Amino acid sequence: MKILTKFFGEIEIESENTLAFPEGLLGFEEEKEFVVLPIEGNPVFKVLQSTNTEYVAFVIADPWCFYKEYDIQVPDESLKSIEVQNREELSVASIVTLADRLEDSTVNLLAPILVNTEKNLGKQFVLSDGAYHTKHKLGSLQAQGDQCADS
Repeated sequence: MKILTKFFGEIEIESENTLAFPEGLLGFEEEKEFVVLPIEGNPVFKVLQSTNTEYVAFVIADPWCFYKEYDIQVPDESLKSIEVQNREELSVASIVTLADRLEDSTVNLLAPILVNTEKNLGKQFVLSDGAYHTKHKLGSLQAQGDQCADS
């Protein structure tokens, strides 16, 4: 199917690659379907693009690429809404806010995006332990081997 995107214009996507977000995202509760799009030449960042609304798109990244000590505790009860049965099915991403200079960009570690990679179901989860906030400086890319290049 064809969709209009914020960063790439009109593109063709496969419907089996879409992610259902039954609760939407914070501030975008009406947006229920997204697709993750690669950014050519940049293996660290991707775009989480709404399939319905062109301007609803977020740059995302694996939070451990920037904060290897990032530690989140998501209760099993919270994972049931996206039908996660074991943690190997779970993928985690964080929304990145890009600034003019990359070193001034921030990553939201407070509200990660959780995706059941087997069922293509996602949700945004707000952590309650108080250790993280929405604007952590990106800082430098942590040495994580191929994990960040392939995430």
